[in-house]
Amino acid sequence: MERSSEPSKDRRVLSIQSHVVHGHVGNSAAVFPLQVLGCDVDAINSVQFSNHTGYKEYRGQVLDSDNLDALITGLRSNSLLKYTHILTGYCGEKSFLEKILDVVTELKRASPNCLFLCDPVLGDDGKMYVPSELIDVYRERIVPSADILTPNQFELELLSGAKVTSEEEALKAIDCLLSRGSKCVIVTSIELPSSTDTLVLLGKSEKGEVARIEIPKLEGPFRGNWGPLLCPPVGMEPPRPTVIV
Repeated sequence: MERSSEPSKDRRVLSIQSHVVHGHVGNSAAVFPLQVLGCDVDAINSVQFSNHTGYKEYRGQVLDSDNLDALITGLRSNSLLKYTHILTGYCGEKSFLEKILDVVTELKRASPNCLFLCDPVLGDDGKMYVPSELIDVYRERIVPSADILTPNQFELELLSGAKVTSEEEALKAIDCLLSRGSKCVIVTSIELPSSTDTLVLLGKSEKGEVARIEIPKLEGPFRGNWGPLLCPPVGMEPPRPTVIV
């Protein structure tokens, strides 16, 4: 039976991402589009900030592993840990990120087909958004467990340990992450010296299928604008792989 490319109402998504009072990043950028696609979404806010970290100052709270454990325990006690997808984004604390893997393991044990999509939010444009100690957790524990991994160019370099200045180098870096266990890697934005007016989205699956999309580049200080991009892989699935070259 072919999978439908129509939005599905039987998808239950656990979205663990950031939340800001002002602006739309993390859960506030992802939950509504997922609901529009027909998903039933439960959101856990990994942080609660006044605004995103691109501003000169921000205030708020960062959840740790104990906070996440308490929320998961409450869901478990009420038999609510029944999800088809888990989506993760910004995490501000090492123990919280490590606990996420325990949650993923539990959800996959209960439902082996549960899909884990991870946006490994580390930074952008050469600047870290999170503590550097999170890099090794992503490299060693999260990358091998992710069904879909969606780094940007800077994050791809950090996770693979390779500099990316061309599409060929990007594909080699993607292959590095695939060899560690990820089933699909989608690099959301690659800025190449050869093109000043476009960005490249480049994806590759463990089966070798490659997808490439050119995106017009808009100048401006954008943050968290890739959140809605993560929604279609969760909210709907194509009947067959799409290859764009």
